[in-house]
Amino acid sequence: MPSRTNLTEVTEPAPTVSRVPFRLPVLPDGPGGSDGPDGPDGRHWEIFGDLYLPATGPVPRTVQVLVPGLTYDRRYWTLPEPYNYAEFMAAAGYAVAVFDRLGTGAASRPPADEVTIDAHVLVLRQLVQGLRTGSLTARRFERVVVVGHSYGSGIAIVESARHHDVDGLIITGMLHAFTELYGQVRDFFHPGAEDPVVGPTEPPRGYLTQRPGRRATMLEYAPNIDPAMSELNEAIKSTGTLGEGDTLEQTYEAVHSLDVSVPVLLVVGERDALFCGEDVGFGRDSAAVHAFERAYYSPAARLATYVIPGAGHSLNLHYNARTWFAIARDWIDHLVPRGRGNV
Repeated sequence: MPSRTNLTEVTEPAPTVSRVPFRLPVLPDGPGGSDGPDGPDGRHWEIFGDLYLPATGPVPRTVQVLVPGLTYDRRYWTLPEPYNYAEFMAAAGYAVAVFDRLGTGAASRPPADEVTIDAHVLVLRQLVQGLRTGSLTARRFERVVVVGHSYGSGIAIVESARHHDVDGLIITGMLHAFTELYGQVRDFFHPGAEDPVVGPTEPPRGYLTQRPGRRATMLEYAPNIDPAMSELNEAIKSTGTLGEGDTLEQTYEAVHSLDVSVPVLLVVGERDALFCGEDVGFGRDSAAVHAFERAYYSPAARLATYVIPGAGHSLNLHYNARTWFAIARDWIDHLVPRGRGNV
């Protein structure tokens, strides 16, 4: 575990990994469109991110696109080692694209009611197409696997259902079952402008974040997390918007997940305080979760389900994060022909 100084910064890539920044101007109708959606100052929306690659060898043929959940930006995927999913997968031979969702990090911050599920699907669609065509990073990828966390998983599901343009989905921190706490979390939030962490970034009206001390209750399982990582989780928090809150329920509608036509890997923490309730046997084992969730996916999804013991909602923060990293790597290895040697 690195020292706690500068823990809020994105970690530098390991020597086995290279990183290429990218910028996506968001167009209204996808590539070839005219004027893009207006940003908060009349400027067009922009998304910023990084493409992680193996430091040596040919450019991989498969890219993973990582979508963070509410109140996270790309830093969820680039935590200090050994919790860095992006570097883990790049070292395994995959290209990995991380980005700040609209309204977070370096991305444009439109009015809160414009940051909705439809806006996020628009952005993800253009990221996927830009990676396939090479327009985003001057590198073309044959296969795209989208990896979501929480609300990011919902975005991934809706985008895949609408556009059928990806080769696989990894859904983490999201089920169609809810705990009692899930119905109470709206009270955990306050205006971002009033928050000691995100307030200095001057978030617009309608941008919210967790009140101090509430984040850990929602996202962590204390017996399985380094106290320094819990502190970091508070320090890197971002925002969610009223528009996201108002359209969040759409991501759980079965019409979307049932229309996903590519393989799906579902991973959830046993101690997920938001989703592992009575309907899924309180997350005691993978079989109970799978038995419940399979009704929400078609046979084409070939749903695979794993419960990570002792992990809370934000899987990447916990001591055993690499357990699920390895599960995801092996699943993609099986999905991609001829394994990591030809990814």
